[in-house]
Amino acid sequence: MTDFVVSRVVIACDAVGENVSGIELAATLAAAWNAALYGVFVQDEGLLNLAALPFARHVTASGEVTGEMDENTVVHHFLAHADRTRAALEAAAREHALSYSFSVVRGQLTPATLPMEERDLLVIEEESRPFAGSFRLDSRLLAASFEMHRPVLLVRNAGKRKDGVVALVQQAGPSAERVISAAAEIARAGDYGLTMLLAGEGLQATEALEIVRRVAPKLAARARLEAATLESAALARVADAASVLVVDADSAINDARSLKELTARTRANLLFIR
Repeated sequence: MTDFVVSRVVIACDAVGENVSGIELAATLAAAWNAALYGVFVQDEGLLNLAALPFARHVTASGEVTGEMDENTVVHHFLAHADRTRAALEAAAREHALSYSFSVVRGQLTPATLPMEERDLLVIEEESRPFAGSFRLDSRLLAASFEMHRPVLLVRNAGKRKDGVVALVQQAGPSAERVISAAAEIARAGDYGLTMLLAGEGLQATEALEIVRRVAPKLAARARLEAATLESAALARVADAASVLVVDADSAINDARSLKELTARTRANLLFIR
């Protein structure tokens, strides 16, 4: 199958994430595939259980203990975070003329908690927002993103301007079609530049440009092509923090270990298509 089809772009949110940082990029992707936006805010059941303990206290980033922490206080914070996230989602949907929905669920932040459908693309943020200075924690969904059997957008650069889409082409044929087509659709929707990194054998530059031309003829005239390997400096240079790197995450092309290694070699936002 060469088509990459998305019906909904689902944004996983919780109380420790930036949340709004990935919404604009998610909206751009939804516009690329004429998909709906769906925000899911997860109220962390573990934090509620912790707040129920009699010795639980709230400690600020400076180390100050501000008093007892109870379940009602935590729920109040959850609702405030959810309201801000809902407002950001609504604004992004209005700007891109997208339909949207939003729900709040209670449980652990795991793939099983999220109400996902077959053709959903999941958007997660790699890290929590900073606390105690600049310290950040990895998202609890990060490890799962390498193993999932669905497409995932891994947002890694909160608030940074996105100005390019990079297609990592590792194999000719259907894989190249899927990766290049998906990257071209995002570039067209966001008015981004497009670079194709030819990291495999058998695909000619003329063939790659023809795939782009079928999706966005004007984009093909200014698309860039460059030869690269997964170990080369070109990958890190081109797929920088201002870009979205589109990768074929089918297990026949990249297994979970390969995806982790690729993530370590670049600071780009990563779209794993499956």
